[in-house]
Amino acid sequence: MAKHTTLLLMAIVNILLTATAATLAKAPAPAANKPTAYEMLGRYGFPPGILPEGVLDYELRPDGSFEVHFSDECKLRVDGQYDIHYNTRVAGNIKNDTLGGLEGIKVKVFIAWVSIKEVDRDGDELRLHAGMISKSFPVGDFSSSPKCN
Repeated sequence: MAKHTTLLLMAIVNILLTATAATLAKAPAPAANKPTAYEMLGRYGFPPGILPEGVLDYELRPDGSFEVHFSDECKLRVDGQYDIHYNTRVAGNIKNDTLGGLEGIKVKVFIAWVSIKEVDRDGDELRLHAGMISKSFPVGDFSSSPKCN
């Protein structure tokens, strides 16, 4: 009986050690190796300037869903005429040349604030979609991250 108990105990220890090693192997890389949110945008074809300065952290999941966090809300003006508002949390889905299902970004259209739901890149143009309204801008307009007001 003691021999069976010892074999069972050794099998359980072996399973636990294997499970622990597998868990450690799947652990995320240290933060020092993590690209910045701005660098990650570039990997998907977007210029860094579509996010303002001040990203605290971000999470990009394997399915392309993401969250970006700022310490404060951000308001800024684009193209000298469009007021943009970023919440402290911006989320959505990213794939090459498309940001979709966006949450946390609004643009002022006339007197109303409208959520920007999608941003597409087509060559040297970025098209922002806010409700039924869309507007294209040269990619070069977003080469550097703007400062919040």
